[in-house]
Amino acid sequence: MLKRLLGLKKDKGLQAPYMPGVKELPDMEEVFAKVRHDATGDGAWQDKDRYVAIVTPSRRLIRKPCPRPGSMPEERVAAIAEILPPDARKHVVAIACNDFSAYRLDISSMIPFFGFLLGFAYIGHTVTVFEGHPTVFKAGCKDADVLIVDGGMVPYLQGDWIEAASSVMKNPEIFVHDRETFTLRRMNAA
Repeated sequence: MLKRLLGLKKDKGLQAPYMPGVKELPDMEEVFAKVRHDATGDGAWQDKDRYVAIVTPSRRLIRKPCPRPGSMPEERVAAIAEILPPDARKHVVAIACNDFSAYRLDISSMIPFFGFLLGFAYIGHTVTVFEGHPTVFKAGCKDADVLIVDGGMVPYLQGDWIEAASSVMKNPEIFVHDRETFTLRRMNAA
């Protein structure tokens, strides 16, 4: 029912996830801090619209806009709010294969739960996405309240990814998205 309310469906055309090669920059903590700041709506290029901030493997920032404020049907907004209530703004980080240079496809074919992420940003949460490469893992997860990991990416993450994320998150709530069942499974934070 939740999938129907959100207008989401399991897509048989999903791209197989993988860990892409990444561009290594000297101070990725600074890069992610700027992305987090800008994505809050307080940043230098703030506009009236909310968006999902995606840090690509080439370290380019892509802003994917949410629907315009007030444009989503109330039942969809309520379904999103049921998952992550908007009463306290949270910083949501998602780990997913986001190597858009490899594919010119719909973003949902690479990030199957992208509709959730747009919904979270729509109701006021800050949302960033990156691939989870070990060279930037902690920088990307720093100060997050919620971490959602594409289950297909788990085999490509460092072995201690739950502990590593928990060590830098503010209030660790960690979930893995199952591509087959389109569900979120809570993981125990370290």
